[in-house]
Amino acid sequence: MTEIFKIFTTVDITPTGVINTNDKNCKDYDLKRNQQRNYDTLSQVISLRSNIYNPQVTCQTMTNNPAVFHNPNLPEMFECWIFEFQTDRAGVFGENNEALYNDLHMVPIVPALTETIPQFPPYFISYGELGNIIVRQQEF
Repeated sequence: MTEIFKIFTTVDITPTGVINTNDKNCKDYDLKRNQQRNYDTLSQVISLRSNIYNPQVTCQTMTNNPAVFHNPNLPEMFECWIFEFQTDRAGVFGENNEALYNDLHMVPIVPALTETIPQFPPYFISYGELGNIIVRQQEF
């Protein structure tokens, strides 16, 4: 059975397609390259346990809601990136997605892109008051 996952993060994971120095002539090369690096990092960590299908990233302004992020340091309004994807099989990340949370915890990121929240320390953080990533799933 396939599952759909949504990962909510305050880290800029915008997929830009800028993947090498051949793209250096594009406007805002450094920004776009680093956004792509964060996207690639997240995709690669997820792919350690499962093939991912139909990945999509959206960005939206969210209102601070403790039911979503347990980070008391968040401002009233902030940018949140949502990475939605499907897996090739069910239960791949374990109960409550614990394996994925563990895999992502303390994975380095490129900070200070277009985030509205400073990412310090510069990692995906799955646990604690500095948490910047949440995983939600639903059956397909």
